[in-house]
Amino acid sequence: MTRLWVASGVLAMTLVGIAAAAGEPPTTATVVDADNNQQHVREVKFGLGTRRLTWLADPDGETDDARRGPLVLEVREPHSTTYTKGIVTYVPLASVESIQYDYDKKTATIAVKGREAPLIGTLEYKGLNVLGFSGQVDGTTQTFSGGAFTKGNIRSVAFPQPVPVPPRKSLAAWHIQIDQPKAMNPTLTVGEVQFVYQQSNGSEFRTDAVAVYKSDPLRFDAKLASYTTLAVDPASGIVTAEVQVGDQERVIVLLPTTQKDGQRATLVGLVAEVDVGWKLFPLHTIKSMKRLRRD
Repeated sequence: MTRLWVASGVLAMTLVGIAAAAGEPPTTATVVDADNNQQHVREVKFGLGTRRLTWLADPDGETDDARRGPLVLEVREPHSTTYTKGIVTYVPLASVESIQYDYDKKTATIAVKGREAPLIGTLEYKGLNVLGFSGQVDGTTQTFSGGAFTKGNIRSVAFPQPVPVPPRKSLAAWHIQIDQPKAMNPTLTVGEVQFVYQQSNGSEFRTDAVAVYKSDPLRFDAKLASYTTLAVDPASGIVTAEVQVGDQERVIVLLPTTQKDGQRATLVGLVAEVDVGWKLFPLHTIKSMKRLRRD
């Protein structure tokens, strides 16, 4: 297996800055329950539907949240592909103003601080865009859930004092065409992309390189002009792709695992910056990618 190394120095400091700017997740919330009663919740603790971005964790951070990585809301948008492991949008919970659930239309509407239009999540598929959390209401611990079509699901939740999503360097670096026949395989415009690997201990890291069979690692640097998926083996995770590096086109085989710090690491997908946070693209969801020209 090929050994990959994560860039240090400037990249590390940049990631630390982004994580710090993301703010802390909310600890209070206002809930409208299934009976349209409003409840004020303190000491909020999030569970289902959220996760830590460990690839943005700062071991030397001043707070527990900084050291563990920002807490984000996992959103599956209507055109995020129909795969079980589809494209996920990660929104910092510190930036979420409110979430409203419409069980008739099967949608979750997420208002994000600084974004004019809300983000729409689909409730069409079981387990997607479900949020679970607990907290104190009048001195008792209560649990809440939204988006699951079960008795007692909340209608909405709002959080005080959200902060805008940290600034992005570029939101127009790549066109990514995704595999979604129902939507005519739409093309999304995103910022710079990197690969995400998960180690055997559960931690994750980002890198601009991916292991390639009998070749040097493929790097998502300025020389890479395009990437097209040719085949994906669901059993092994091996991906065959055609790439254009400079003026040269070639077919390569991407390996699903690598080694870092003596641990096996499995390729999760590509992550790109977007205006509301980040998007994770499992490789089987990508039809093609094209780098945008920088005039």
